[in-house]
Amino acid sequence: METEADNVLMENFRVRLGFVGKMVVICQGQSGGLCLFWSDNMDVIILSYSFFHIDVQVCSHQNLLWRMTDLYGHPEASQRHHDWTLLKRFHSMSTLPWICAGDFIEILDDCEKVGGLRRPKGLMKNFRSTLDDCELQDLGYSGSDFT
Repeated sequence: METEADNVLMENFRVRLGFVGKMVVICQGQSGGLCLFWSDNMDVIILSYSFFHIDVQVCSHQNLLWRMTDLYGHPEASQRHHDWTLLKRFHSMSTLPWICAGDFIEILDDCEKVGGLRRPKGLMKNFRSTLDDCELQDLGYSGSDFT
């Protein structure tokens, strides 16, 4: 029942915000849960999804073809290597322009973190390597210091 309630809630958001399409990945307990909305000036093909990602191909009505992956990093740092493997696989599958969005739950450098324990250098190195291997660039972040 909770799954259906979440889907109905997202459908209400879609309608109120004026979007024509949506893809909902319902959360599992406290983990996961993603939603992607799109407008009527684009066609969206769902390529794959899981509790932690949605991967789509987008064709705008100006015939621009591109790809988008929305990823929410695994909550356990020891499991994020699966996220990085997934991104590398997606990169190897397409030459389309590609944007990745979401919360990777990882940082590139200690200067991005305020308070708490320092991040293990190896975890940050693996994330940096993945971005390099996938030819992705960090566009930065603007907003509240804490999420």
